[in-house]
Amino acid sequence: MPAASPSSSYWDQFLQPVTESLRSDGKPCLTGLHGAATAFALTLSARTLPTTSWLIVTASDEEAERLYDDLQFFHAMLGLPPDPLALFPEWETLPYEATPPLVELIARRMRTLHQLTDQAPTILVTSLPALVQRLLPRSIFSGVRWPLRPGDNVERDVLTARLLRLGYRRGSVVENPGEFSIRGGIVDIYSTAYADPLRVEFLGDTVESVRVFDTATQKSTTRLTDAWLLPARELIYPEGRSEGLAPLPPDAEWRGPDLYPSMATLLDYFHDRPVIVLDQPQALAEKAREFRDEVLEAYERHGRADEAQPYPSPDRLYHQWEEILGRIRPWPTLAMEPLAPPDGSWQPVAAFPVQSPTSIGLARRGTPFTETLATLDRLRSAGPVLIVARSRGQVDRLLALFAEHDLPATPWKPPHWTPAAQGGHKQPFYLLQGDLSAGFVSAEGRLSIITEEELFAKGLRHRPPPKSKTAAFLSSLEDLNVGDYVVHVQHGIGRYEGLRRLSVQDFESDYLILSFAAGDKLYVPLDRLNQVQRYRGADSHAPRMDRLGGTSWARTTARVKKDIEEMAGELVELYANREIVHRNEYGGDSTLTHEFEAAFEYEETTDQLRAIEDIKRDMESPKPMDRLVCGDVGYGKTEVAMRAAFKAVEHNRQVAVLVPTTLLAQQHYDNFSQRF
Repeated sequence: MPAASPSSSYWDQFLQPVTESLRSDGKPCLTGLHGAATAFALTLSARTLPTTSWLIVTASDEEAERLYDDLQFFHAMLGLPPDPLALFPEWETLPYEATPPLVELIARRMRTLHQLTDQAPTILVTSLPALVQRLLPRSIFSGVRWPLRPGDNVERDVLTARLLRLGYRRGSVVENPGEFSIRGGIVDIYSTAYADPLRVEFLGDTVESVRVFDTATQKSTTRLTDAWLLPARELIYPEGRSEGLAPLPPDAEWRGPDLYPSMATLLDYFHDRPVIVLDQPQALAEKAREFRDEVLEAYERHGRADEAQPYPSPDRLYHQWEEILGRIRPWPTLAMEPLAPPDGSWQPVAAFPVQSPTSIGLARRGTPFTETLATLDRLRSAGPVLIVARSRGQVDRLLALFAEHDLPATPWKPPHWTPAAQGGHKQPFYLLQGDLSAGFVSAEGRLSIITEEELFAKGLRHRPPPKSKTAAFLSSLEDLNVGDYVVHVQHGIGRYEGLRRLSVQDFESDYLILSFAAGDKLYVPLDRLNQVQRYRGADSHAPRMDRLGGTSWARTTARVKKDIEEMAGELVELYANREIVHRNEYGGDSTLTHEFEAAFEYEETTDQLRAIEDIKRDMESPKPMDRLVCGDVGYGKTEVAMRAAFKAVEHNRQVAVLVPTTLLAQQHYDNFSQRF
C-alpha cells in the first residue's frame, strides 16, 4: 500500500501568496526556514508553476550543491521527475591562474547550458560567482552543438576537424571528458553531454551505431538513437579561424572577450524570464564584494604578466552584481531569509511553519536512544515521520531497529498528494534512502523529516567525495618543486625541471619540463598533468631515472607483474592448507550490533561495507580468519576494526589492538572510548 502523504492542501494554501505574487512579477520574501525546508518550499512552489523556469542563486558553490542535492531528494520523495533540475557550478580556479578549470566541471556546465538551450522548463541552482561570469554567446553555443545519429554520413576528416574546434583533444585512449580517439572504423568520444564516453562505429562514412561504453572495461552498454557533441572548452574559435584546428592553450577560457566582444550571461540562456530566487540577499551582496576583491587581486598578480598579450580585465570577464540585480529587477523574484526581509522592498510572507529537530530534543549528544524513539513516537500523532538514511544498508538496519523496539516502520514509496490521516491515528515510521542536508519538523503541516545524523546526534558530516581521475594526480603546480623526482605513466622516473612558456604552432602555452637519463627532456602541457605524479620511494635514496624511449621502465613494470604472479601462487598454496583447519564460529548480528552500526557518524563507503561484511562472514565461519584490510588515511579502517571488535566482545571473546607507536595507541584508545 503506498505511503500516506502529508497534506498538500495546507502547504499549497500557505505558499499561495508566494506563487500568486510571483505570477504577477512580485517580490515576496519567505522567512523562518530551517534545514532543508528551503528546498522543500521551492519544490512545492515550482510544482505549482510547472511551465516556469527557476534560477536559484546562492552565495557559494558548496551551498548551491547542498541545495541542489536537497531539491533532488524532495523530487524523488514526492515522485516528481528530476529532469528539470540542473546545477551550474563555478570554476574551482580564479581567472589568470596557470591551471585551467577541471574538465569535469566544464562538462557539467556544458550539460546545463545544453539543457537551457533546449528551452524546457528548468530549475537551475548556481552560485553568485558562476552567475556574474560572462559566457559564450548563446547563438554561438547553440550553433556549434552537433547531433550525431546512426545513419548520418560524416567524413572522418570533417568529424576530426569539428571535434578539434569544439576543444576536444585527440589521444590513443579516451579516459576523461573532452578526449577522442580514432581506431579504424571506431571513434571513441568522451562528449561533455554525458557522464560516460561514446563509441561511434562507422561503415565507410556512415555512422552505423552510437553506444555508451565503460572506460574501465571498455565494454559497450547502452545503444543510443541519437547523441550530442557539446564543446569541451568554454571558448570556441569563430568558423574559418586556423587556430580552431590546434589544441586550445590552458588559459583559453580567459581569452573569450578578445574573440567575442558581446559575451553572454547565464540569464541569456533562458528562453523566457525565469523566477529568480535569491538565497539571503544580504549574504549575496557581501559575497559579491568578496569575490570581486579576489578577482582584482588575481588580476594584479597575474593578469599583466604577459605584456605582449595581457589578459582581459575583470570587467570584461565578470559582470558587477549590481548589473545583474538591475537586469532582474522587473522579473518575479523570491527572497529566502531565515529571520526577516532584508529591507522594505520585499513583500513579507508569514514565516515558514517549521522547527529544527534540535528544538524538540533531537540531535543532542548523550540522549539515550530509547528517549529519542519516544520523541519520534509522539511526532507520529501529528502526521508522517520520515527517517532519511544515506545508504540502503542503513535503511535496512533502521527497519530492523524499529522492529526490535516494537515500533511500526516501512519503506517510503513516492506518494500522490493525499490528505494526512485524521483522528489521532498514528502512521508507521517511513524510511527512505537519500541525501538530505538537515531535517525539519512541522506540527501545522503534519510532517516531520529527520535525518540519520539527527536521529543519532552525529552531526552532519560528509565523507570527502571520491577524487576524479585527474584530481588523483597532480592538480596544481604548487605540489612540485624544481628537482623533485616524478613518475610519468608512460616514460617512467624523471626529474621536474620547472615550468616554461613555449610557442607551438603559433600558440603560446605553459609546459612542465621533465628531464630523464642521458639528458632527455619531455615537455608536458598543463592539461596533461594527470600523466605525472610525485615519486614516492621506500627510502630516501635518489631513484634511478629512466630514458625516454628506453626499455628500463617496461622491464620494471614487467618485473613487478612477475613478482605479483609469484606471490599469488604462494597465497594459493597457503589458503589451500588453511581450508583443513576449523574453530568455533561466532553468532549473527544482534540488536546491540544494529544500534552500534547505525550510530556510525559517516556514511559507509562501498568498499568499507564490503570489508565489514567479509569480516563478519569470516567470523561466523568455522574456518580461521586471515584478512588484511588496506586503505588510505581517513578512509575508515578503524571503524571496520571496531565493528569486528564489538562482535568479538559481544560473544565473550577478548580483543587486542596492536599499534606501532604510543601516540597511535592513545588515539585508538580515545576513538574506541568514544564509540563504545
